Amino acid sequence: MTRSRPCLWAASALAATATLTPTLADAGGMVLHSRGVRPTARGGAFVAGADDLGAMWFNPAGLGHAAAGDSKTTILLDATYVGQSAEYTRVDSGMNPQETVSNEAPGLPVPSIAAGFDLGEQGVLAFGIYAPYAGLMKFQPDGPARYSLVDLSKSLIVTAAVGVSWNLGDRIRIGATFQNWMTSLVQQVVVSGCPGQTLCAPEDPEMDVLVEITQRDLFNPSGSAGIQVDAHDRVTLGAAVQLPVKLSGGAKLATRLPSSGFYDGAAVVGEDANVSFTLPATVRVGLEASPADRWKLELALDYELWSMHDEMRIVPEDMRIEGQAGVGTYELGPMSVPRNFEDSIAASVGVEGQPSAGVPLRVLAGFTYETAAAPDAYLSPLTFDGNKLFGALGLGYTTGKYAFDALVGYVKVSDRTVTPEEGRSPQLTPVRDPSAEPLATYVNWGDYKTSWLLVGAGMRASF
Repeated sequence: MTRSRPCLWAASALAATATLTPTLADAGGMVLHSRGVRPTARGGAFVAGADDLGAMWFNPAGLGHAAAGDSKTTILLDATYVGQSAEYTRVDSGMNPQETVSNEAPGLPVPSIAAGFDLGEQGVLAFGIYAPYAGLMKFQPDGPARYSLVDLSKSLIVTAAVGVSWNLGDRIRIGATFQNWMTSLVQQVVVSGCPGQTLCAPEDPEMDVLVEITQRDLFNPSGSAGIQVDAHDRVTLGAAVQLPVKLSGGAKLATRLPSSGFYDGAAVVGEDANVSFTLPATVRVGLEASPADRWKLELALDYELWSMHDEMRIVPEDMRIEGQAGVGTYELGPMSVPRNFEDSIAASVGVEGQPSAGVPLRVLAGFTYETAAAPDAYLSPLTFDGNKLFGALGLGYTTGKYAFDALVGYVKVSDRTVTPEEGRSPQLTPVRDPSAEPLATYVNWGDYKTSWLLVGAGMRASF
């Protein structure tokens, strides 16, 4: 016989998909609000003052600065080592504290490559390839974090963008980008195959199922638009909007049935599914002032509409479990996973200047405070989110047609505790009958600690 019930494959897809979202977001969660060596050395305050190819990420109107000089071509090459340390001390569903586990994934160098071309006295065309500053987590498959995440460290995301900026007179610049977000995502998570309290406990290791999902999605269009206005010789205003990104593509699921004898004789049929979710829009505003010759100070605000990210959607394609004694075949239908994130805000201040007119050395510094996107109810090792304090320092040196920049930054995320009264991130138990009352087994209780280290260097050139 055939029954329309959630099965092991359905929960596997849902669980694995849930691990993707924080890694890809514009800010909040596991991704920093800033990127690029020079902008990040200014604390991400690079909206009104964006004046090089790094403007493609923050405010494409800033690309128009290249048309104001004698150069016809500009290039940008940089890379930043991004490392996220994390510790999680879980309290299990039986109220028992577990051992503290740490992120085992190494940090990664995140590059930027861009080129800009002068279209005349008023326009600039630019091309860029870059990636967000993301932390990638990895834990042991039999450790306390396994029901939230095992491994995301092999995942990649790349954004390819085309940008154009136009000068409307001497004081106004407008710009826009067309973006294509490309993903190669590989992650592992453990779900439970426990069919009910009479047969096993919710966290019975014999019912653990290690799932790996692989998704490659090469076309996800989005874009941005911005404006800069020189309100005064020493004051510039800027604003930009990053559009949402809808990620959707086919996925392959690989799993094994639990070691328990309950699954003797059963087999999984099918491996295809479609996974989709939306990353939120971002609105940026900034004011840059030049309080003294050779010095610039910017105040910037990023408002990230994380409330747009409320669920992930799974559409299995002819997936089922066959041959389970006394059950028959489980067929799979479309499903969603609630996330219920909240809007977040990042407020930044950045400074850049040349201490001496005779020495082409620049100093940069910045500070950001950013609020969390993940609420207590859904905070888990998938997100490791919290209010962030971000400080950065940088040095720059200009010689002829070349400018070099270096960065060191540190982000401290507020420690958080999710209590049994608050935590509502469920353990996935796919073989349960949806018409029955589900067991309230939550897997995100405990203490969370995390921080980031950034070290980068880059080169800009004009010809």
